[in-house]
This record gives sequence, C-alpha cells and structure tokens, in this order.
Amino acid sequence: MHPTSESYSTFEIKKKSGGVREISAPSDKLKTLQGRLKVLLNEIYEPKKYVTGFVNGKSIVANAKPHTRKKFVFNLDLQDFFPSITFARIRGLLVSKPYSLDSSVATVIAHLVTVNGKLPQGGPSSPVISNMICSSLDRKLKTLAAKNRAEYTRYADDITFSFYDDLDYIASDIVEVLKGDKLPNHYFAKCGQSLERLIVDAGFKINYLKVRLQGRYERQVVTGLVVNKKPNVNRQYVRKTGAMIHSIETKGLEEARRIYSEKIIKQEQKSGDGKEEEIKIPPIEAHIQGRLLFLKQVVGLESQVYRRLALRFNLLGLKYRVPLGVSKNKFSEDFRKFTKWYDSKCWVVEVEGEIRGEFECGQGSGFMIFDQVLVTCSHVLELKGTKLEEATVYQASARSRSYKAKLLYRDAHRDLALLKISVEKSEFDYFDLETSVLADVGDEVSILGFPQDKLGAQSAGNQTAVVRNKFPISGVGFVEVDKELYAGNSGGPVLNQDSRVVGIVGIGNDGEYCDHSRFICVSELLKVVDGFKVASAEKSEIEPA
Repeated sequence: MHPTSESYSTFEIKKKSGGVREISAPSDKLKTLQGRLKVLLNEIYEPKKYVTGFVNGKSIVANAKPHTRKKFVFNLDLQDFFPSITFARIRGLLVSKPYSLDSSVATVIAHLVTVNGKLPQGGPSSPVISNMICSSLDRKLKTLAAKNRAEYTRYADDITFSFYDDLDYIASDIVEVLKGDKLPNHYFAKCGQSLERLIVDAGFKINYLKVRLQGRYERQVVTGLVVNKKPNVNRQYVRKTGAMIHSIETKGLEEARRIYSEKIIKQEQKSGDGKEEEIKIPPIEAHIQGRLLFLKQVVGLESQVYRRLALRFNLLGLKYRVPLGVSKNKFSEDFRKFTKWYDSKCWVVEVEGEIRGEFECGQGSGFMIFDQVLVTCSHVLELKGTKLEEATVYQASARSRSYKAKLLYRDAHRDLALLKISVEKSEFDYFDLETSVLADVGDEVSILGFPQDKLGAQSAGNQTAVVRNKFPISGVGFVEVDKELYAGNSGGPVLNQDSRVVGIVGIGNDGEYCDHSRFICVSELLKVVDGFKVASAEKSEIEPA
C-alpha cells in the first residue's frame, strides 16, 4: 500500500449528470505540505491562454468565450482524469525538461501528491499537477485546431473545439460526422482518428458517452454555459432563481425555508440508493446568493437580468446581499413593482411637550440605517425653537406598537439627527447608504416619507422626482428636484434606482412661501455618522471604565 494512503479520507459526491465522484481529502498536515508545494509549482508552471481550469483569473466563462458564435461546437471529456495521472507519470514529468529536478526530489514530491499511486481529486496540489501533465497534450491539440481552422480550450477534463466551417468542411482529424443517406448528420459524431490518437498517446482515455457535436441552431453548451451568442446561463437557471426569490416574497422566509428543505430532502432520498444519512441543507437565502453571484460572474454586473433579480433579492432585507454595481441613473420599471419593502424601513417620528405653558406637538419622517439607529432631521426634534432629546417612533403599518427613541447625535448645521430606539434586543430593517455614485442632474429618484401624515395611512408615501440642480448652502450639499416636498416628509429617505439612500428630505412646505424642492445630500449624512463615531470614541475615553 502506498505510504500516504492512511493520510487521506475518502468520500463520494454526486454528479449533476448522475453517478458519483470519489474525493480523497488529505489530512491537515499533508494538506499543508501540498498547499506549499502548490505555490512552488504555480511559480514554475506557465499555463497557456487556452488552458482555463485551475488557473488564477480564469473560469468557465473564460473557457466558454472562445467558442461563441461558431457554427459547430465539439465537446469531449477525459475519463477518470485524475486517477489516470500516476506516480510514475508525475515523477517522469518532474525529472524531464523543463523542470529537470533531481530524481530523489522528484520521487519525494510524487509520493507526497499521490495516494495508492494515483493523483487524488481533492488534494491542493492535484489541479496544477494535472495541468502540468497535460502541457504536451495541450500544445498538440492546439496545433491540431490551428491547422483545421478551429478554436481549442481545455477546462480540467473537459475539452472543446469549435468551428467556423459548415458541416461538410469540418476537419475529420478532429471530428468524424456519420452519414445517413449520404448526407452528414452532426447528431451522430465521434472523435477523429488524429484527435483520439493524440489523447491515447498522452495516457488518457475518452469518455465516449460525453462526446457531442452541437450546431448553431440548437443550444450550444460549453462547461455548462450557453455560447450561441455570448457566454450565458440557460433560461431555466434564471427562472428557478426568480422562483426561489418569489417564494420568500410571497410566503415569508421561514415558510420558504421549510418548502426548500423538504424539496431537497425528497430529491436526496430519491437518488440516495436507499442509504440513510444526514442531509445538510444550506438556508435558501444562502443558496440564492450563490446562484446570483454565479450569474453575475457569467453575465456581468450591468446585465439587466442579473440586476433585476439582485434588486429583488436585496429588497428582502436579509443578511445575505449581492452587489448591484454602479447605477446607470435611469429609473427602471422593476423598482416600481416593489411597493411594500420600504415600509419596514420608514418610520413616523412624533414629538410633543409643554412649551411656555402650552402643549405642542409635531411630526416628521425617519429611516433606519442600521439596527435600532434611525435618521431624521434636526428640526423635527424642535418645538417652537426648543430642542428635544427624544421622540416617539412607529411604522405606519403598526401604529399601535410605538417606541421611545433617544437622541444620539445632533448636527443642527446640516439639519440631521441620529436617534436610537430604546429596546433591549431587536432587528429592524434598514436602508443601504450610497457611497460611490451620488445623485446627479437628470437622475430619477424616489422620495419616501409621511408628508402631512394621516392617521389612517398604512404605508409610507412614495413619489418620483427628477434631479434639476446641485448646490451648497453654507457648506452643506443640497440637491434640487422638480417636485414640491411637504411638511411631515422631513427626515424621509431619497433613493436611487438601486434602492440606496442618496439624500434626506429637508424642510417641507408648511404653507409659507419658501423653496421646498430640495433634499440634503447623503454625503452630509455620512459626515454626521463619522462625527457621531468620533464623539462616541472621545466620550468612552473620558468616562471611567
């Protein structure tokens, strides 16, 4: 038995295409050694651009891209890829040029990276070694492709050729098309003799069950991506992701989790060959995040398909989020479809008190920026010139459940204030602040809040406006819009198309003539938050421990 076999644990994982794949994971000590060896090998191995698997900076997208917009795409897999790379082959590789290692060193390395004389799938150094072993084969296959007007890439054991030519002119050295009634038919294709000989001579075998030739009038797939026009996921992937988001939107997170878990368990039991084992299921929201990040990797951050799904997912208010990228400043129809997600983040702010012998009260708006911390305008916390230190806050949909909110920090010059809700423990939904692309002239924004709040309102007000101008007043940045803002809306958030806060509504129209069509830029709020953090740090240094 190979001396390192006791240092591995072996298990099986299911393949999407059916069957299982055996994974041999090294022990922690051996894994550390192989990890260090991997770094050294990566220094001396220089992958060619047509090698895309296990290469830093490359992915299945890079593998698929050269094969887009081709008349035919030809795929084949190497059978038992890792196990076919043996101790002898690795040692022979290392002692030969260009590596030229001492035979004793090569022997030690070959022992370290193999188990039972074979390269394990699961070792840190296995991927780079597999690419090194395939270097000679890669060069020969690339030459074969170039001679026959074809593109070539390899992603691990997945080999792909693509052709500009019609079926009659595809090189028989690469793919042989079987003929019926003397006409070529690409549905019955096999590897050409030259291609098969090169692969066999390199010490590999072809998995004949995965040899396929795909024409441009059908779905052409390379390493799981559709390549007819550009690298893309299939429509079913997008629909399934959207359906999972819809499940949370309509049924709530807990019910969506339960349905998702039951579905996965049934699938595992159906394909489990009667084996009883514990099934570990990630939460549905984590799975959706992974699917969205994969979609982003394939189609890009600015894809409307990705942005639509990513926006819906982020609006769920979960701890899992995905990037939306830089706004194009064009208000999309998708945003207007979501009319209730912001209600849990917007708050009515009420103040009252006896001022100079008379009872006074006032109302404004506010919004959450992180758990229990709420933003409003400084003037909302004033009655007849008297500054107050607390307010009553509640959500419009739950007016009977109100909270006392204490003043944390006030910046009267910027007309902004931070409040904290007095509860022991709670998780409130909050908005994200825009920190990169601020509102600009021509942008459409959404203004939320409670202008002239009425007791019966169950939702925050929402109106769309267009940015007309940007200007400072006494060093404070303001943004002018084409809509009049009214009393009670003060302290409400202004959102861009990505649902991030780009401003805060200032003084609204209370009946007296004034310019009430501007809001405070979010950059001013960021300065207030920084000021609060500095003040809190100084206070903690002064107070005794």
